Order: sequence, then C-alpha cells, then structure tokens
Amino acid sequence: MKVGLFTDAYLPEISGVTTVVHWLREELDRLGHESYVYAPRYDLPMEEEPRTYRFRAGPVFSYKTARAAVPYSREASRSFENLDIVHSHTPFSLAYVAMMASFRQRIPHVQTYHTYLSHYRHYVPRPLRPPVKAAEKYSALLCNRCTTVTVPTRSIQRELERFGVRRPMHVLPFGPDLRQYGRPPVWDPRAVLSVPDDAPLYMYAGRLAEEKNLLFLLRAFDRIHREDPRAILVFAGDGPLRAELEALSRQRSIVPAVRFAGFLDSGRLIDLYKSADLFLFSSKSETQGLVLVEAMAGGTPAVAVDAFGVNDVVQDGVNGFLASEDEEAFAQAVMRARGDRTLYETLRAGAFATAEATSAERFVKRMIEIYEEVLRTPRSRRRRLPLHLRRQPRRGA
Repeated sequence: MKVGLFTDAYLPEISGVTTVVHWLREELDRLGHESYVYAPRYDLPMEEEPRTYRFRAGPVFSYKTARAAVPYSREASRSFENLDIVHSHTPFSLAYVAMMASFRQRIPHVQTYHTYLSHYRHYVPRPLRPPVKAAEKYSALLCNRCTTVTVPTRSIQRELERFGVRRPMHVLPFGPDLRQYGRPPVWDPRAVLSVPDDAPLYMYAGRLAEEKNLLFLLRAFDRIHREDPRAILVFAGDGPLRAELEALSRQRSIVPAVRFAGFLDSGRLIDLYKSADLFLFSSKSETQGLVLVEAMAGGTPAVAVDAFGVNDVVQDGVNGFLASEDEEAFAQAVMRARGDRTLYETLRAGAFATAEATSAERFVKRMIEIYEEVLRTPRSRRRRLPLHLRRQPRRGA
C-alpha cells in the first residue's frame, strides 16, 4: 500500500502526534509499504526524509512551537496520484489537503482524532475564539467527511458520537515502541539531575502548557514535599508555562526539589521513565495521554487526575491511581502508591502489562487492517468533498 500521512505536527517538533506519525511511517516502510508524509515546514533544522512534502507555515497565535501550514503545494499535489489511501492526523489546514487528495484520487480517507479541540481554544485570541459548541460541530463536520475514524479511547469515541459523528469508528490506542526500552542506557538521570539515590523521584513529561493543568500539579507536589522533604519532581519538556511554574516554585520555596530538564530525546526520556518512581499527570485535555503508557513501559506507574481519556489508560489500583482534582487527594494518592512496597510492585507489573497491550507494534498491525478494510469499502459509501473545496470548472469551459 501507498499511504499518505497528513499532519500539522511533525519533526522536529516534539509531541504525541509527531511520535505517532513518525513511528507509523517507519513501521509501514519496514513492513514493505510506502509512506508519504505531508507536514509543515519549520524554522528549525529538519532532517531530509524521502517522500516528505513540506508546506509553507507560520506560528499559531500564542502556540509558538506549532505551525499553521498554507494548504497548497504544487509538488505535493503531483504526488497524490501515487496514493492508495489518505490518513490525516490533524483537524487543521492539512486535513483539508487530505480531503482534497481523497476526493481527487477517489481513495479512502482515514482520520485519527488526536486533539480535543475545545480544550485548546485559549491559544486563539479572544475576539476570534470559537465557542465550545462550534469546536464540537467542527470536529463532527471533519470526521463525517472521512471514510472512517480512529480514536485512542472509548471515552473519546463517546464524545465524538455526542458531537454528531456518524462515520464508523475504531478504538485504537497508540503505545510505545517496546524494543527501545531494552537497549543500554544513554545517561544516568539521577546523577545528571542531582537526585539522591534514596530520594523519591516523580516526573511529568510533555509540553509545559496551560491545558496540561501543571500549576495544580506543582501545588499538589508542594504537599507531597511537605510530607517527604526528600521528594524530587522533574518536568521533562518545555513550553509557555515554564516561567510561571518556576515562579510558583520560588513562591512555595520548593526550588531545590524541582528540576526542569527541558525536551529530551527518546533515549534520554526512556531512561528517565525507568529511573522515576511515579509518573504524575494532571491534564484534563487528553484523548489518551501517550506519555502515560510510555512511562508504564519503563515499569513506572501513574498517579493522574481522573479525566476522560486518561481514565481509559490508568486503571485505579492496577497500573496506578486516579485522583480527583484536589491537591490533598492527589498528594495522598501519591503517598499511598509509594508507601506500600507490595502494592507498588503490583502497580509496576500492571503498568508494564498495559504498555504491552497497547504497544506500537500492535497499533500498526491493527491500523494496516483498517486500511485494508476501507480499501474494500465501495466508493458509493465514501463521503464526497464539501462543495466549497471541490475544483470548480472555469467559466466558459
């Protein structure tokens, strides 16, 4: 098969969507298929990859690392005739390019719903910010123009059904590449980050951004630190909230107990997962939370705020604990997980079992089955492109 992967987030940007798309591309190529990637151009150095088409792009309002692609490239358009199937990983401009490719080549269009749009409206200036209902209707409009939709959790499937999505949906969580977890370590996180061997090491990985609810997480850690002054919290990642998190650390007098590691490459991040005692997660805007299962692959249980998407991954008392969005309740869940050695080992085993069940290898195998299924879908059952996106005949033609 020749598969077109359309995404508004790709290397060198680091994100969950980037991880999914890049790993899917590598596995498709390894298995003898042929992948084509359509992504924005970045100002940062970009590795040259075969069959990768970059679109001119600019920043997305205050979301500085993201890029909004101009949805036109003559070179990319010429490549559409090579494709057997279109797979979009974005609700933004390149989703429309995917629709166009699907319509013009009369090939199926798979959409993976990664981004819960209504939780990202704060990046849009207030005069332009759409209401929640408009974001939900837009999600439904996009998904209903595709042949089929994949979602990472049943919670998101139910949400899309509530929005009005009527296309076939497949629940398909994406997990880690377990093969990477067996290689030798590339660094010693405790030594480099000055974390004593006997100190409880808690971590978060991902963007440092408002939608991740990290100010709550830091306040909850303050309570943890009061109960156990040895405790250390590491933030792996970067983003617009970092300065505010640093200021709150100073205000709470916990600067010596907080580390900002910045963005880590996959090898270093895996070593940090394996060194940590618990993964702490406070986001309420996830469709799945890929970092949760990445941490679990390192044998690290999670304590997370009980929110949809997340509660499909974290099973209370099995691979971690779910807590209400209450600083004291969250802190007590952390102390409970760490305080009972037998319980902790049970959570570690459950975490690794979850990672195995949602591994990247299983994800790709199932995705290929979905591709094969939609390729068998009669064209009469595929959605047509909206009128305003179709190529209109010129007057007098």
